[in-house]
Amino acid sequence: MSNNQTHHRRGFTLVELLVVIAIIAILAAILFPVFARAREQARKASCQSNLKQIGLAIAMYVQDYDETYPMAYMAYSASNPDWYGTTTASSAHWYTILQPYVKNKQLFVCPTAGIIESGPGTRQYSGGYGWNICGTKYTGTSDGKGNGFGYNAGTVQSETPSGSFVKLAEVQEASNTVIVADPPSNGYASNGRYFYPSSTGGRGFLPVLHGGKVGPFTGGTVTVSSYEGGGNYLFADGHVKFVTNGQAWAHNSMFNVDKTILTGVNG
Repeated sequence: MSNNQTHHRRGFTLVELLVVIAIIAILAAILFPVFARAREQARKASCQSNLKQIGLAIAMYVQDYDETYPMAYMAYSASNPDWYGTTTASSAHWYTILQPYVKNKQLFVCPTAGIIESGPGTRQYSGGYGWNICGTKYTGTSDGKGNGFGYNAGTVQSETPSGSFVKLAEVQEASNTVIVADPPSNGYASNGRYFYPSSTGGRGFLPVLHGGKVGPFTGGTVTVSSYEGGGNYLFADGHVKFVTNGQAWAHNSMFNVDKTILTGVNG
């Protein structure tokens, strides 16, 4: 054999390269949705952790204030700063009065929704979670009996059984009564303040952001493309559970302290 014999390396052909690229593209198409679902499951778990800690804060508040729950919109003096740190004489939201118990504003931001904006660069309330204020005020009935945890302290509440603050003893089915939930998925102007299932607003007033498709949470332009998915709900006994949009719509008595079915909401 000649010592001058040269060995030539054979390169990839164009067809072989195209085959490899096609295989990579197929694998990517298969794996990317899996990664996205795994990421959303992680966010969902983080969201549930947030709500559990909010539940602990509510429990501490209730014990400090004679077994009385707060309302969505509380009356406070000028010595109490609002969410943005500005000291005003205006009312404070529920998440503001719970701050001394958690000392963490990020806790009130749903990791899937992110910072909800009422417009570009304008932060919307707390960033997400809403206080259950559901009651007869929104059902079209006028029997004088309230159902939910209430909205505005300082006024007569049609949303509560007594017309005032809800006491711990009034919640007979704590494991089936919602206090706080994920943001609604319809661009609702008060995301981060309160929420309720609505006979006029429909199922869009209930969250679908975990497993559903929603638009950007800004400027009231959120569009729900389907009612698949759902949200995480904090119940009065402190447990947190994921509830699909359909389940929440069909079993709307879980929003009411007295377990009244919301007239006109689900037919």
